Amino acid sequence: MAKPKTSTEEKFQNTDFPLFPALEAIDRKDYGFYDRLTEEQKKKFVPFLLVKWASAIDTRNKDLQGYYVRATDAAANKFLFNERVYDHAKLQWLMLCAISPEPQKQFHKYIPQIKESVIRLREPATIKDIKEYYTKVYPKADKESINEIAEAFVTEHKKKCYLAKTFPTLKQSDIDILTQLVTDDDIKAYERDRGN
Repeated sequence: MAKPKTSTEEKFQNTDFPLFPALEAIDRKDYGFYDRLTEEQKKKFVPFLLVKWASAIDTRNKDLQGYYVRATDAAANKFLFNERVYDHAKLQWLMLCAISPEPQKQFHKYIPQIKESVIRLREPATIKDIKEYYTKVYPKADKESINEIAEAFVTEHKKKCYLAKTFPTLKQSDIDILTQLVTDDDIKAYERDRGN
């Protein structure tokens, strides 16, 4: 006979968002899955997390892997945070279900992430952290390539952090563009003109 669940166990079970069943429901195009969630689970529905997981499948079929990345971007990522869509969780769920090409379960793998404070330009990236990140993302890449990519990332990120700190009202997209236009010499000249 099964041991009866305590009220704490039942409450915990009813409040956690079922990540892996949700991914399977996306693969199966289960449009009614969101409706079957409890109110507590609906509060913990995080579309960004599902986009990240749904886009990465582990299969030998490189075409299917590529399809999932492109389909995730086209069906969900581009519009998920649109001001007209953002407050409509059910619509976001339906967009996520549009990712799968056919109702078939896939193995979704975790994609590592760079620290949020680095992404938001609050602190500069370190070579060590970026090497670790790219080693996880590209496990078959050689160390020399990883080092080269990490150094390029850190150099560009340092410039982005400088621009974000110096001009705090700039949008992220403006900082991205300026990073491509402004040289290190331009920054030195600007600092010199400011008396620094």
